[in-house]
Amino acid sequence: MKVQWQVIVGIVLAIVIAIFAIINVDSVEVNFLFAKASWPLILIILGSVLIGCLIFFCLNIVRVNSMKKQIKTLEAAKKDLERNLAAEKSRKVKVSEVEVADEAPKPTV
Repeated sequence: MKVQWQVIVGIVLAIVIAIFAIINVDSVEVNFLFAKASWPLILIILGSVLIGCLIFFCLNIVRVNSMKKQIKTLEAAKKDLERNLAAEKSRKVKVSEVEVADEAPKPTV
């Protein structure tokens, strides 16, 4: 359900950006520090949106890769703990009666 909402919101945002870009077709001057160019505003808007999406995509890839690495680490730790638990169960370590008797009896009122 969450993915469906993300798709719907993405489509709505794309339509809004497209309408906004189509309305603004005037030519604007862009300064690149070393050169100046005159481009239609629609290209500036769409280019900015595409660059923003590319940055978001790259950051998302980094986040997903770090989560995969964390999952592998946690799975390895889980296997190690399961192995230790199985080893302890195979030893069948029992609590001796002496350790249980160490508890102080509760006074009766």
